Amino acid sequence: MLGGREVLLPGLISDALTANDRIKQRLSLLQEAVARAREPLRNGTARQHASGLDVEISAGALDEARLLGQEALFLPGVATLLAALKTDMSVMLAPLITAGQAGDFPARLAALDSALAAEGTDEIALSRIAALTGTSRRGEEKFHPLVMELHKVLNQLAAATAAETLDGAKAHGLNDEDRQALRAFMRGLHRTEKLLFGHPGLGTNAVRGTEYLTIQNDIGTTDAHVLIVHVTAREVSVTYTDIHRPRAKFFMEMFARQELQWSPLAQRQASGLEEDSFYLVTGRFAFTDIVVRDKFLDFLASRIVFLIDWNKARKALQIFVGKSAAIALLTWAAVQDYGHRAFVELGGAELVYEAVHRAAAGRIRYGERLDAALGTAECEEFLRRVLRETALGLMAGRSARLIRDEVQAELARRFETAESAVFTLLVRHLGLTRCLAEGIETALTAPDTAFAHRAKSMEAKADRLTASAREQVARRMQGSAMLRLVIDTVENTTDTLEDCAHLLSLVPGTTCMTLLAKLAGIVTNAVSAMVRAVEAASRLPEGQRADAAAALQAIDEAVNAERAADLAQRGALATLLGAPCADARTLVLDLEMAKALESATDQLSHAAFALRDRVREELSA
Repeated sequence: MLGGREVLLPGLISDALTANDRIKQRLSLLQEAVARAREPLRNGTARQHASGLDVEISAGALDEARLLGQEALFLPGVATLLAALKTDMSVMLAPLITAGQAGDFPARLAALDSALAAEGTDEIALSRIAALTGTSRRGEEKFHPLVMELHKVLNQLAAATAAETLDGAKAHGLNDEDRQALRAFMRGLHRTEKLLFGHPGLGTNAVRGTEYLTIQNDIGTTDAHVLIVHVTAREVSVTYTDIHRPRAKFFMEMFARQELQWSPLAQRQASGLEEDSFYLVTGRFAFTDIVVRDKFLDFLASRIVFLIDWNKARKALQIFVGKSAAIALLTWAAVQDYGHRAFVELGGAELVYEAVHRAAAGRIRYGERLDAALGTAECEEFLRRVLRETALGLMAGRSARLIRDEVQAELARRFETAESAVFTLLVRHLGLTRCLAEGIETALTAPDTAFAHRAKSMEAKADRLTASAREQVARRMQGSAMLRLVIDTVENTTDTLEDCAHLLSLVPGTTCMTLLAKLAGIVTNAVSAMVRAVEAASRLPEGQRADAAAALQAIDEAVNAERAADLAQRGALATLLGAPCADARTLVLDLEMAKALESATDQLSHAAFALRDRVREELSA
């Protein structure tokens, strides 16, 4: 036969949890009233109907709220609201007193009598609102921390005295329909709870009250971080409390595809209300089909794990990509059911720092952020991969050391891919340069009046490739100074050859200029050697020694071509000046073209030497 305490406790616990919900709503309403008074045009509503608060403060009272100077607020019904706070605290104490677990709570509540005393007017000091709503435990006893502590002890009592355990949830007084709803909730909770990776939390209590089923989840270990769900015959209401506004917003946005109607997320700017404030949002999900209700409860519960350590993960990620991008990454991880707990468990920011130190040393300048060094899109993709691989790795039972090695390898691969992309741009650029050299060589023996126009078009394409290569080298390359020199000198070679093509178009008539063809052929061979050198250098990260030898051999050919071009230019110069010339224009053009062709090989030799330095650096790494 059940004793009196066992009979009374379930009802008292249900009433106490409902009272806690009302208290949270009242505190949120006070904060909203201050915000409305400061911003009369503010489009916001405080949710009152769920807890019957319209009896204390009418729906229109918030619209009448106004500041009285800088230190007080006029709010019709505030005296009744304060009295109700004290009454509901007594309701919260009742089950603890009945269970003999009240401890010093009654005395601590009595010490707050003055803070809860109604003054009989519709005025309240802003400092008093701040004292009531603040969550800090520093200094003297405060109301809101006491509420949170009471709530925590109530949940422990509910769990300890539960009449049944249903799929891991502690339950009181449930009927069959309640059990179906709770099973749906726990189904979603269990689906993603593996992503906790050892973190405490996700404890669930369920109590059947007079009007609705209440499901509470403690989320993590923070008293002010609570999720309360009320289930009626036609509606699921969600009350979420958080001390971090960005996380509260993140929670709401996880339901963007659900037909959930949210109350506004308060933006309080009143003096004295920012510090130690909390955020309370409520959402309503209406349904006509039990299947739809259960599907929503399943989804709702499956999202809770993504709130644990969220702020810690955000702070870690924003070191590398900024705040907005960090939140976007966490949103992506939640949508994909990877979460961020594995990332935090394996070190968070330190995991990435270690990868940078081991895989990207020398590739990132001191003080440079990772997204600046790697590129924004590439960095975000890397961090998505980190969130994914840490979660999958821990779930698969891989060691922390192996996962760290995989993260380091992924970062190294991305930097090497970036270098490979620059080499690809260089090869394409040199391909255009070779076309220019070959075109000049051909036009010297078979005049082509349209070649200069084609040469200008090729130079424009090469300029665009140069811009892309410079952009990548400037932000994410090891040995960037050497590669930048290669890019610049190759561009100078192209510009010089385009100038030569222009000079060739100015030659009078159809004069054949075979004298310079040999020099042009040397330029063509030099460019071809540079193409081979760059292609071989691009394969060096793969570790093939034969590619290093091929690169150095081709570099040597390009350097030797400059010496051959110098001799050829001198020979051409001697021939031109030693032979009679009927047209001074032709002589001047011959001399200028010879100079341009030799200058092109000179520029290529500078590019070759810079590339040789880069190859040697890679070999010594």
